[in-house]
Amino acid sequence: MVKEKINLEEITALTKELFHAQYAGKPELWFAYLCADSIYLGTGEELLFGGDAIRARFKGFHGKRAEIVQENYFPIPLNDTTAQVCGQIIVQRPGGTYRAVTYFTICYRIIDGEIRMIHQHNSYEYMWHGKNSTLKLDSDTLQFVRSLLLKAPERKRMPVRSGTQTVFINPYNLMYVQSQRKKTSLVCVDCTVFCNSPIGELARELPRIFYPLHRGYLVNILYIAAIRRFEVELISGVTLPIPAMTYKQVKQDLEQLLQNDRSKG
Repeated sequence: MVKEKINLEEITALTKELFHAQYAGKPELWFAYLCADSIYLGTGEELLFGGDAIRARFKGFHGKRAEIVQENYFPIPLNDTTAQVCGQIIVQRPGGTYRAVTYFTICYRIIDGEIRMIHQHNSYEYMWHGKNSTLKLDSDTLQFVRSLLLKAPERKRMPVRSGTQTVFINPYNLMYVQSQRKKTSLVCVDCTVFCNSPIGELARELPRIFYPLHRGYLVNILYIAAIRRFEVELISGVTLPIPAMTYKQVKQDLEQLLQNDRSKG
């Protein structure tokens, strides 16, 4: 059947099926949904472009069986033909002494009437028995992000030069921008993009929800969870510094911006 509009329930069920197949030692099902535009990024792994490159990289990996002990899937519509599924999966090996946590974001698009995976980003964490650390991107955080993106106004993705390529990002998916040693990093919910543009140029292009903490940081106020002395904490657990000299003014500005945002909602 030729598909014209993406179905959130269908891609959520598909994502679950793909991960269950993977942890059963059968990654071949995943290959069937790749296309020429597919991109794969895993923390600590090289960035792979195109279905052929991804298949070549993982062709010999049949995986080891693992038991899924917890899983969460949250669909996020982007437009009629594109949507994301993000979430987390906790697995453990039979008889193992630790659990592995995978945080994932998978983007699907209808291409030529069929569902295809165009982007996948995974990050990982290990949890030893008795030494489990607090998960930075837990279910409550993921639900918050999903709600935030659903309520965000319709806005075209912003083109960003990254090396020799142009990456298109959704500004409402961007938590903060950091400039350090002539390098600019755009830290999104699902990935980090390294940008050629200086932070001042980005500040002029981003919407008003971004505030300059100082010359090295722009923060998306929608992701602020707390303001403390000389720092702000984001919903991901990351803290960003506020210069002592300007702390009082920055705190006042942020509180006013957040109050205005609440009154609009």
